[in-house]
Amino acid sequence: MKILNMTQPSTTVKLILGVLIATCVFTAVANAQPSFEGKFTLPYEVHWSHTVLPAGEYAIQVDEKGMPVVLRSTSSYRSVNTGIPIPAEAEKGAACLTVTIRGNERRVRSVNLPQIGMSLIFERITKTEREMLAKAGQIDAVPVVTAQK
Repeated sequence: MKILNMTQPSTTVKLILGVLIATCVFTAVANAQPSFEGKFTLPYEVHWSHTVLPAGEYAIQVDEKGMPVVLRSTSSYRSVNTGIPIPAEAEKGAACLTVTIRGNERRVRSVNLPQIGMSLIFERITKTEREMLAKAGQIDAVPVVTAQK
């Protein structure tokens, strides 16, 4: 006759408990509502971190900490994570992407989201560099419109 040791949970019980806890955690993360949802139209191709986005319409979602930023093409429904931005205090003005232009290359440097009090920096730009680029007409602000719920 085999006597069961009930003082230590079996491996099966531990596994089931672990799966149950992981399921609850992942469900909560998956159902978390973004702090900001908006839309913007790129009139040209841009480089955004390590991703190249063609011209077109996009939706953007940002959580309360600014990470991750998820972009979705409204025509192809392809989703892209932009990489981890550096959060900063929002600049005054409207929500927009700051895009710099060098030759034929356009790069998203930041996203200003005053609605949530945050600016997300993807590639730093100094004040001096910003002023020089603005004088040369090499900086563009692409408006981001808050999505309707």
